[in-house]
Amino acid sequence: MKRILAMLLAVLTFAGVFTGCVSAPGGDESDQPEIVEPTPPPYTPNPWTGWEKAADFDDNMRATAIMINNISVARPQKGLSQANILFESKVEGGITRFMAIFEDYTKIDGDVGPVRSGRDQFLQWAMPYHALYCHIGRSGITQTYIDSFEYNYLDVDGQYRIFTERRNRPGYDTEHTSYTNAELLQAVIDKYEYDMNKTYGSPVFDFVDYRENNGTRELSGQLVTDISVVHSEVYRTYFTYDEAANRYMMSQYNGSKRTRENTVDESNGQQLGFENVIIAFADISKYPWPGDGPYDPNYQKVDLSYGGVGYYFSNGRMEQIRWFKGGAPDVLRFTDMDENPLKINCGKSYIGFVDYDEAERFEFVGPEEEIAEETIDNTQEVTTDTEFE
Repeated sequence: MKRILAMLLAVLTFAGVFTGCVSAPGGDESDQPEIVEPTPPPYTPNPWTGWEKAADFDDNMRATAIMINNISVARPQKGLSQANILFESKVEGGITRFMAIFEDYTKIDGDVGPVRSGRDQFLQWAMPYHALYCHIGRSGITQTYIDSFEYNYLDVDGQYRIFTERRNRPGYDTEHTSYTNAELLQAVIDKYEYDMNKTYGSPVFDFVDYRENNGTRELSGQLVTDISVVHSEVYRTYFTYDEAANRYMMSQYNGSKRTRENTVDESNGQQLGFENVIIAFADISKYPWPGDGPYDPNYQKVDLSYGGVGYYFSNGRMEQIRWFKGGAPDVLRFTDMDENPLKINCGKSYIGFVDYDEAERFEFVGPEEEIAEETIDNTQEVTTDTEFE
C-alpha cells in the first residue's frame, strides 16, 4: 500500500514539475518585453497663436494692445507683421482702425505705428485679456468704459503718459507720425509702474492641437481663394489665399490713390498674412452726439451685447460661424452654427467686425473665379479725425 502511495506521489510530483515547466507561447512571461504606450509630449500652446510655445516664451508676460491708424494717408504702417492678432472695425463714419495685439512687448523689433486714439469697441475686445491698452487720445465714450470698469491701471494714454516719439515722414501730417517701440514702452511701464506680470492659463481661442496634423484641420466649407470685405464705401479689405504659405495675404483699397494696394509692414516690406481670417457681422450705428453746433465726430457703436454670425476662413476653405461677446469684461467667443466651440487653426488671426448694412457687398470666391470690381465713390474719403476729451 505504502509502495502504491509512494508511486502516486511520484507521478503527481513529476506532473507538477512538468506542468510548471511549460511556457506560454513565446517563452516565459517574465521574459517578455513590457509593452509601454508612448507618452505624448505635454501640450504647451502659445495662448495667442496655438502653436507650441517657443523656448523663450515668457509665461508671465501681459499682452500689449496698440491702436494703429489705418487712414489711407497714414499707410504703410510699421510693426503690424509682428502682431499675433489684428482687429479692424469702423471708428468714425466709414474710417476703420486697427488694434494690434502683441504677446510680449519686449520682443517688438523696431517701430509700431502710427499710433492713434482709443475707441470703446477695441477696449472691450482687449479688456478680457487684461492687456495693456495703448493709444493717443480717446473718445469720451472710451474713457467712460475705462472709468466704469476700473481699467485705468492698464490704460496708457499717450496724451498724458508719453510712450511714442514723432518720426520724420515728409509729406505726412503730424497726426500720422507717432510711433512706439520696446524701449519707449519699457520707459512708460517703469515710470508709472504698470504690472506686466500676467499668466494666461489657457489659449484665447479653442485652437487645434498643434501636436496633431501640424495644428490644422480642413474646414468643411467650399474652397475660397479671394475675400472682399466692405467696411464702408472707401474702406475695403481684401485677402488672397497663398497656398504655399498657407496664409491669406492682405490688401486694402487706398482712397487717396484710388487703387488697391498690398498691406505691407513698412519696417520689413512684408505683406501681412494670416492663417485665420474671421469676419464677424454686427450692428454698427452712430453714437448720439450730445453737443450743440455743427461739430459731430460720428463715432461708431459696435453692438457686442447679443453676438451675431460670420465666416471663418483658413487653410483655403470657409465655414459659417457664430460669435458671442456680452459685456465689456466678457471674452469674445466663436462657435460653429450649432454653437459648438469653433476649432481654430494655429497661427496669426485677423478679426474684422463689419456692419450688417455691408453684408450684401461682402464677397468670397473660389478658384477660377474673380471678385467683382465695383466703382468706388471716392468723395467719401476722409483724411482726419478729431478727438473728444
